[in-house]
Parts: sequence; structure tokens; C-alpha cells
Amino acid sequence: MTTLWIDGSAGVAGDMLCGALLDAGGDLAGLQVELERLGLEGLTVRTRRVMRGAFACTKLDVWMNGRAADAEREHDHGHQHQHGHEHGHEHGHEHGHEPTSGDWGAIRARIERARLAPRVQARAIAAFTLLAQAEARVHGCAVDQVAFHEVGAADSIADMVGFCVLLEQLGVDELIASELPIGGGHAETRHGRISLPAPATVQVLAGWPMFQDGRRGELVTPTGAALIAALAQPGPMPSMRSQSQGWGAGSRNPPELANAVRVVLGQRTQATSPTQVRVIEAQVDDLPGEAVPALLQALLDAGALDATATPLLMKKGRPGLLIRVLATPAREAPVGRCLLAHSSSFGLRTYSAERSVLEREHVELQTRFGPIRVKLGRADGQVLHASPEHEDCAAAAARHGVSIERVRAAALRALEVPGWP
Repeated sequence: MTTLWIDGSAGVAGDMLCGALLDAGGDLAGLQVELERLGLEGLTVRTRRVMRGAFACTKLDVWMNGRAADAEREHDHGHQHQHGHEHGHEHGHEHGHEPTSGDWGAIRARIERARLAPRVQARAIAAFTLLAQAEARVHGCAVDQVAFHEVGAADSIADMVGFCVLLEQLGVDELIASELPIGGGHAETRHGRISLPAPATVQVLAGWPMFQDGRRGELVTPTGAALIAALAQPGPMPSMRSQSQGWGAGSRNPPELANAVRVVLGQRTQATSPTQVRVIEAQVDDLPGEAVPALLQALLDAGALDATATPLLMKKGRPGLLIRVLATPAREAPVGRCLLAHSSSFGLRTYSAERSVLEREHVELQTRFGPIRVKLGRADGQVLHASPEHEDCAAAAARHGVSIERVRAAALRALEVPGWP
């Protein structure tokens, strides 16, 4: 399993996370190609080397039509709070207006149309969904009515989707992140003077460990918080073999602490190290069959580790379904709300469990049908399982007019690793 540990103890923002992954080995040219799928004309990404404290870091800059974008204005975290989202509750959402480019519905549609890799799309939607839910909760409007005139701008969409693209480039299967500094003080926004941390940031980080260290200003942005809370689980650096590390710079360079996010990429050294998860269950007997796939996908988009539906016989002999979801403790609340919102259940059962997983690795193999990615599962260095990626096999089978099983067999024949088969 390829693990990414994120040290956010100095603060977190979307561009800082992207810069750190590029510094750890991400491909800028490949990132540009994937971002172009979003259809945001004139968008380019560039990097530069900067010093933050004593450390050389990568700074990501987003450009629109040849001009540097003021990407995610709240990136100037640690200083004045500047993220002025327009949340929609003041802009006629109750009057049926058409979605703008910053509406959550429009952003989601853009991501879904972009022909991104399935895991990239799922991760990006999960992070944006969490942010939209937080904004809706804070400002008392429906999730679909939330408009992000700042976070929804092209440069910030690039940060959110770009982070997920870079995770896929580096083959990251698991994200673990440190406690986050919450900052303090006050900020002047277009909604008036507010206290920090920003309400949306606190809502996004519900259940996530946070700390105060006396620094003032906005240290964690809503975008950075959403990427961390939606995609990672909290914890210290696990036992791992480090492959690379990277430093992503923020815009400011305060003297008291290096304004940078550090990431460490590697492989866990304990392949079956157990981690705590929360199991969330609900029984339903009146959910239409066609609603089940949408329910399971909504749960995964909300950050669930897994979601299943099992037939069962309920009281009075009624056929029904047991919906069972696994989530990290940090994602239990939003995943539980999603299960209630998208199913017909009036309640949930929750309990803790231990989850052990094999060390995972993705390799790309050349076959007569083209390149096919294969996921390997190892324990103590031995390959126990090899699973060709279904999407790759299906696409190759369609191109060559053969069965998916023939493509799978070709991929497994091309696999040459010690101990397999």
C-alpha cells in the first residue's frame, strides 16, 4: 500500500498540498494535461522554487489567460482572512436561479464531464461535497444551493482537482495527516468582521484533531481542510519505508515558522497493521432497487471506505437490505448523515472495528492489448493477490473486440514478480 503522510502542523491550503506532491515527485506536465480536461480555457499551472524558513519548497502558481491568478485568496493564511465565499443564501437561491460557474451543482457537473480517472473524480467530488455541506450547514441553505464564488473559481477548482490528480500520479492509496493548527483572531470579510477559525473550516473539520499554538490568522483554509478531512485519516506518521518527501509553500514567509506543508510518500512496513474504523449500518425494507447504486455511490463520495448492500429477511417476513458502511472516525458524522439522507432509514447503528489491509502497489504492464494496470497485494514482501484494473481491461476489450477475461488473463501472464503465482 502506498501511503502519504501529511505534516500540516504549520498550516494547510490547497496550493500548498499540490506543491508538496509535485516536490515529492509529481509530474507538472501530466497535471496540466489532466486539468485541461476540466474545460477551463486559459488555465495553466507553473511552479517555482522558494525558501520558507530554512527549507527549499515548491510553490504552485495557477495562471489564467497568461496572468497569475490570485488563487484561493485565503492562501495568505497566517495573516488576514480573505476567503470571501458567496454562500448563496443572500443571492436568491430560493427563487430558482440558474446555476453559475461557482454553484456546487455546476462544479460537480464539470468534474463529472472531465473524463478524469475514476479515483480522481471520486476524491475530488468527495472533497467538494464535504465543503458544500459545511457551507450549507453554517449558512442555513440547501447543499445544492451553495455557490462558491471564491472556492469555485477556476484557480481553486484547479487546486482541488489537481491534488487528486497528483495523488493518482503517485499511486497513493492511503492518506494520513497530522493534527491541524486552527489559528485565531478576527478577519474582515465581505460578510463583515468574523472570528477565526472560519466557521466553515471548523464545520469541515468536525471530528478532526485540532490545536492552538498562539499564532493568529487563518492557518487552515476551507479548501485545505476539505481535502484533508475528506481524503485522509488523522494520525502520526506510520511505520513506513520512505520513497520521497516534498515541501509545498504557502504565499507568505513569516519568520516564526516555515509556512509549508510537508509530505512523506512510502510503503507501510507492517502490511497488515490494523487501523480503527467505524461501522455504520441501517436496515431498509422500502428502498427501490434502482436507488441502491446511487446510495452506495453517494456514500463513497461522502468519504466512506466501503459501502455494501446485503439482502436480508426482516420482521414480519419482509425482504429488505442491510446497508453497511465503513468510515474513518473523522468521516463518521458526514457519512452517517449521507446514509440517512439517501436511504429511507429513520436511524443508524454504529460501532468500532479493526481493519487490516495488505500492502498495496500498482504496476502498469504491457500486453498485446495495450497497457493494463494491475493492483498487487503483499504481506511480508510476498505477493498474495494480483487484480487487473477493471476499467483498463474493459476499455482494452472494447478496442480489440475481445472479452474482458482474455485481457485480464493477458495482464496476469505479463506479471513477473517474485513469488507470483
